[in-house]
Amino acid sequence: MSIIGIGIDLVYIPRIQKLYENYGSKFLNKIFAQEEIDYAFQRKNFVIHLASAFASKEAFYKSVGGYSPFSFKEIILKRNIGTGRPYLKLTGLAERVFKERGGKKITLALSHENEYTISVVIII
Repeated sequence: MSIIGIGIDLVYIPRIQKLYENYGSKFLNKIFAQEEIDYAFQRKNFVIHLASAFASKEAFYKSVGGYSPFSFKEIILKRNIGTGRPYLKLTGLAERVFKERGGKKITLALSHENEYTISVVIII
């Protein structure tokens, strides 16, 4: 298998906090799937989880070449129940674009430190 695409995104967590404070549920419902919102708000520092999901969506978008007309809500950051390992679930047009690009597997890496979170997506 060869690499089809790589995407990376760095998010300044206070920026996501400010967007949430300014736009509330309008911001959340435009960008995140309900399960991502629910997961984030079950955590002590929900903004880190929202920022990680945002970075993952951006990294995926870049990995498929960008400029695709799918919604960020079609890229869902999930975690394995047993291990907690993050992964992306695709739906709708995002899933179709992934398959059209020849994607078979998505590898996702997340990290955060202080005021930043980073996501790397590799499509194989």
